[in-house]
Amino acid sequence: MSIWYRAHTNSNSQFVFSGDGGLYTSGRWNHLGKKVVYCSDSIALATMEWLSHNGLSVSGFSYYRYSIEVPDHLITAFSISDLPTDWDATPSTNDTRDFANDNLFLTEGPLAISVPSVLVPEEKNLIINPFHTEFQSVVTSITNLGKFIAPTR
Repeated sequence: MSIWYRAHTNSNSQFVFSGDGGLYTSGRWNHLGKKVVYCSDSIALATMEWLSHNGLSVSGFSYYRYSIEVPDHLITAFSISDLPTDWDATPSTNDTRDFANDNLFLTEGPLAISVPSVLVPEEKNLIINPFHTEFQSVVTSITNLGKFIAPTR
């Protein structure tokens, strides 16, 4: 069992873990219109990822922190050598989105894939398929860790 973290402005965990963001925008690991939930292996990385995707500075922001427990046997882990050569390109390419389609969004596939973070490649992000049959069993482990308010300068 491993614990993963997510940062969000919304205090409703059902919304935060719905994957609905993928319906409106593509991400590094999802095509536009594909529901997906992004998490990180630490609160610090979740914060960095959230800040970078929201274009915020490191002071004067606030967000809610969440944790979710995911059984390790439901996760397929990938290292840099397993990924497309342009996995860390900015902006991201369809190669990484196609990679996720081929490895995550399968009828018999894993609940989630673990991939290196572009921001800190030594750490991992978790990409969760909310349509997986085991998803409902893991959402019961979601914990709202509270609101964080960063100090202003």
